[in-house]
Amino acid sequence: MSKFDDMIYGLRQEIEIPADVWERYTDMLSRLPEQKAGRMSRGFSGRRTWYAAAAAVLVIGTASVSAAAYLQWSRSLKEQLQVTEEQQKALEDDHLTSYVGQSVTQGDVTVTAQQSIVDNHCALLSFKVEGYEVKDGVQPAFGSTEVQIGKEGYDPFALGGNMSSDFYDGLIPGPDGKAVHANDGTPLGEDEVVSYTMEDGGLEYQIRMFSDAEGSFIDQPIHVELKDLGVYPGEAMSPVTDTEGVWSFDWTLPGNDKTKKFVLNAPLGDSGATVLEAELSPISISLSDDFPRQEIEEKGIDENGEETTCTTYKEPPLFAGVCMKDGTIYTAITGAGSLGYAGEDSDLYQEMWALNRVIDVEQVESLLFVKSYPEGEQPLAKENLYFVPVETESR
Repeated sequence: MSKFDDMIYGLRQEIEIPADVWERYTDMLSRLPEQKAGRMSRGFSGRRTWYAAAAAVLVIGTASVSAAAYLQWSRSLKEQLQVTEEQQKALEDDHLTSYVGQSVTQGDVTVTAQQSIVDNHCALLSFKVEGYEVKDGVQPAFGSTEVQIGKEGYDPFALGGNMSSDFYDGLIPGPDGKAVHANDGTPLGEDEVVSYTMEDGGLEYQIRMFSDAEGSFIDQPIHVELKDLGVYPGEAMSPVTDTEGVWSFDWTLPGNDKTKKFVLNAPLGDSGATVLEAELSPISISLSDDFPRQEIEEKGIDENGEETTCTTYKEPPLFAGVCMKDGTIYTAITGAGSLGYAGEDSDLYQEMWALNRVIDVEQVESLLFVKSYPEGEQPLAKENLYFVPVETESR
């Protein structure tokens, strides 16, 4: 084997070379001119030139595929989940994320299903909308969004699940839960006008789904139907359509149910709650507490403006975030989710949350729970939190 062949072999071990790129490379090699005996010129021989050309096809083709993977990341998912390049690669390697690249055009508007991120409980979908313009401060909307999961069709609101969808406005929750700009972390100004338009003139639309049932989305066929496009005028609760059309997509959702299981058995101070265990993925967390029921009375105001009293159950200290091994604390990271007792006679209290940022599970040092709430609108501080160190068992 020549030094050149050694180099190519090493390259194949370092990265996965797509079949079409490798085919182009081997085709060029098959057409190399035979090297004849005798004196060689001081310049590059024909064979060496062909080798260089073939290598260029291989390396450039492979580099293009690698770069394309990062370019395919939806801006809205990348920014909202605050994903680093290292985390992008990890999600791709673990098959949590995949790229769809399916486009439908109705009139002047093209909608592209871009990307999905799917784990044991959550599915995040991103769509690019091109050819539709909205003014700054005006919120775009589809007239209806229908999603079916599985051959029989899945109702996201059944069995403890839910679904939400909206256009991305460049804002994410800050440490105190208030909106900040994703690109630089500056708070949203009181009278600031929000823009939904990306730098390239397009819009991005997200669908977020959550299910209590494990593995509801992974490897399931999905049908998404987006109908009519318009805007919310003023304070109206329903959008006004100005572009009619149906943008329909069908594909199969890849995903990964891999989690880290934390066996805890950790009492939370004198709250009466003991965190038994938790399962954490980069985009969701499930927890179970032993928390004997405690009836409490809550006062409120009914539709007639009169004071009313109802009996309910006290909640345990709720999940608040994570502390990483480098000391970084992330709070205000929960999105859609569900919580409550496992059954009518059960003292097992369960929480399941989608996370609004990607977490490096291997670097989590402690789970955080609300001990007390600060006065006013201050973010949770260390003194407001229970810290529960984690011990992990792979699953």
